[in-house]
Amino acid sequence: MLAVPARAAGVEEIVAVTPPRPEGGLDPAIAIAAELCGIDAVWTVGGAQAIAALALGAGDIPRVPKICGPGNAFVAEAKNHLASLPGGLAIDMPAGPSELLVIADGTADGELVAADLLSQAEHDASAQVLLVTTSSALASEVERRLGDLTPSLPRAAIAAASLEAARIIVAENLDQAVEIANLYAPEHLSLAVDDPDALVPLVRNAGAVFAGHYAAETFGDYLAGSSHVLPTDGAARAWSGVSVYTFLKAISVQHVTRGAARRLAAPAAALARLEGLEAHARAAEARLEKVPA
Repeated sequence: MLAVPARAAGVEEIVAVTPPRPEGGLDPAIAIAAELCGIDAVWTVGGAQAIAALALGAGDIPRVPKICGPGNAFVAEAKNHLASLPGGLAIDMPAGPSELLVIADGTADGELVAADLLSQAEHDASAQVLLVTTSSALASEVERRLGDLTPSLPRAAIAAASLEAARIIVAENLDQAVEIANLYAPEHLSLAVDDPDALVPLVRNAGAVFAGHYAAETFGDYLAGSSHVLPTDGAARAWSGVSVYTFLKAISVQHVTRGAARRLAAPAAALARLEGLEAHARAAEARLEKVPA
């Protein structure tokens, strides 16, 4: 999700960090994925310390100009802090603990909705899951199914901790449900409704939208790209998910002809003096002296 768009953008060197296995060493599945994606080096270090190593350089781990990728609250804070320092590196976006908001109408399957909510709740005790529905009956069914399904999960304790902060909201209609979602700006927004295409144009703030009863958020996690590194904690109001554009930057180049210089000099000098920048104004007017009429 990160290496492929980076390669498409022309990034020449890509290094990755990942926590080691409990017994030590690199997970073979990650090693294979890194090789297939063309990653140049993988370092078995995780957490905020991995972010520090990439930002500052540590031993053989190189200092990098940009860090991309999601993580827990500590990783997200480390990225934000290092990016805020003078001369700090760039980051892709604020990407911390996972979020899922499901909008559901009376046609939704309560078991599927509960399964989707749990798929995010098991990530982290800090993960946020919400259901906004127009059906009180569905709200009750989902609540019951969450209670039934959670104990059987291998990460039941983590999911249960996340669900303690979960919310189920009964909206008057789907328009109100979408407005709630836009205010919250979730990382993941699932539209478990009969006509998702009618709601998609109303969505203003979301990292990714999963439209329809069959669009499991899990599909986006693993297969239904293009990238699933997405903004969290309300950042979807202003940020987009990782794409090729994340690894590109623009440089402007100005070629000014003699005629253009004559036309630009006076208004540029006037604007400079409005700001109290006399040297700027004189630099513009100096062109008039060098350009024949």
